[in-house]
Amino acid sequence: MNMTVNNTTSDTTRVMLVGEMQDGTFKAKVMAETDVPYTPYWEHLVEQRMIYLQPDPDQLQAIVKALNERRLTLDQLQDFGGAGGGQSELPV
Repeated sequence: MNMTVNNTTSDTTRVMLVGEMQDGTFKAKVMAETDVPYTPYWEHLVEQRMIYLQPDPDQLQAIVKALNERRLTLDQLQDFGGAGGGQSELPV
């Protein structure tokens, strides 16, 4: 099932920060692009990526669930989004 998620727009520049933890789980948070740290955001982090998507809270929860259930990979998620607005169809 696909889910339509808004991409980042130039007037809001909100992004989704996604992190893979050492235990193999994922966390995510929507924040202003300027608030994304250059250092790890979460403790026990293996990797974090900034994705140009603006999911609502329910969509964010569904994305994290799909990552944790391995129905979506971080590499696949990175292929979605954009800074110019519009929408992305995520296979969540």
